[in-house]
Amino acid sequence: MIQPELRGITSQDLEPPALPEDPMDCTVQFRVLIGPRGGEEAETFGFTVVTPAHLGRTLGHTWGRGYLIVESFDWSIVVRAVAQLLAQCSAPTWPEVVVELNKELYRETDSFRGSGS
Repeated sequence: MIQPELRGITSQDLEPPALPEDPMDCTVQFRVLIGPRGGEEAETFGFTVVTPAHLGRTLGHTWGRGYLIVESFDWSIVVRAVAQLLAQCSAPTWPEVVVELNKELYRETDSFRGSGS
């Protein structure tokens, strides 16, 4: 089985350990570089961390793919959530792993926009 591993995580909105102005009412976009453990290839995926307060105030509703919904923004929660997702996405081949990851994240080749606000 191919196990994906996190090779990098960045946010265009924040540099660690900075927090949003209101960690309980925010949205933060992320990019992650993920590859097969021990392999050379890698894919870039995107997702948006969003809080329920932000959803209620700005969108009122949204679909879930590409969103990690957290009560309050915290870098360690984001990293832990990504690690948990990767642990669930093992598959016999790397392309199958990518398909599994793409069910929750947006592959770089998709039109990832995040919430944008």
